[in-house]
Amino acid sequence: MSKHRTDAEALAALEAIDPATAVVHDRSDVAGVAAAVAARGAAEDLVLAAVREARTRDVSWVMIAWALGVTPQAAHKKYRHLVEQVPA
Repeated sequence: MSKHRTDAEALAALEAIDPATAVVHDRSDVAGVAAAVAARGAAEDLVLAAVREARTRDVSWVMIAWALGVTPQAAHKKYRHLVEQVPA
């Protein structure tokens, strides 16, 4: 049997940690991580709004993908749900 955890086991162990009761030597050591996560969430909200706006203006997936730095297929797969939410 392997000494290493599978990804699923590692994820389950991490999800079982209660941040409110976890032992942390100094919570300020992770303040930067928390701030980065909040900023990432805010940035993703901005991206979602920008993609939604672009699609309402009939901007192609090719152009949106270029702006995102991904392939048109990747952009469409990740953000196509926004199109479904735009009123006709």
